[in-house]
Amino acid sequence: MKTISFINLKGGVGKTTLSTNLAYLLAESWELKVLFIDNDKQGNASRWLGADPNQGTLANILMDGAKASEVVQSSRHGNLDFIAADMGLLEANLAVLGRKTQRQDVILKQAFEEIADQYAVCIIDNPPDINMSVFNALSITDDVVIVTLPETDSMDGIKKMAAQIEDVKQFNPYISIKGVLVNQYLSYPDLSDSYEDMKALGLPLFHTKISYATREAKYRLMTASKTGKSIFEVCPNCRVARDMMHFAEEMFA
Repeated sequence: MKTISFINLKGGVGKTTLSTNLAYLLAESWELKVLFIDNDKQGNASRWLGADPNQGTLANILMDGAKASEVVQSSRHGNLDFIAADMGLLEANLAVLGRKTQRQDVILKQAFEEIADQYAVCIIDNPPDINMSVFNALSITDDVVIVTLPETDSMDGIKKMAAQIEDVKQFNPYISIKGVLVNQYLSYPDLSDSYEDMKALGLPLFHTKISYATREAKYRLMTASKTGKSIFEVCPNCRVARDMMHFAEEMFA
């Protein structure tokens, strides 16, 4: 199972939109068996996937020792399963920190051993934070996608995130930064300059850039979010959908 984490210490960069739509694309168009993990206490991805509030969540794995198989839910898409998140992750992170008699960073890894061979790809949507649930997610991650906006002040966030990934290699030597993915891109001179500045950081940078959504595409994205649909279902020919397809092809080339 290839595990991909979408992450950035900055919020509002589009991690959830990109990760959920990639999961849909891989499951529906590429017919891969996909597991999606919502690691953000806001639970936006969980709502999009149609989570049952009466079933278990990621917090139950971290705090109660539940097995992954006990909390996995099925989405309306046949090849896409998921593990939901809610505000219980706040309590779970504190509970994990309080444990002194066991390793705190491999709880998720141990819980996943029984189901890892059931999926081709696992996609994790991480919060704009570094806490125990994020460390646990990174302990099972192969490739990291740092999502950013084409802004000069995003440079600091990218550098800090890269430093955190280097630290994680102490307990997961196989993790690597697959690339920095620029979201909401426009072909303006100042934004092009920001993109060139990102290249200068020396980190891998995806050639594909996700275009800034037009007014119509934004409306479609909002509709998709409310109805639990993907951008490929509501506006398959819009620029953002085409960019997402190109990103997937580059990601798995």
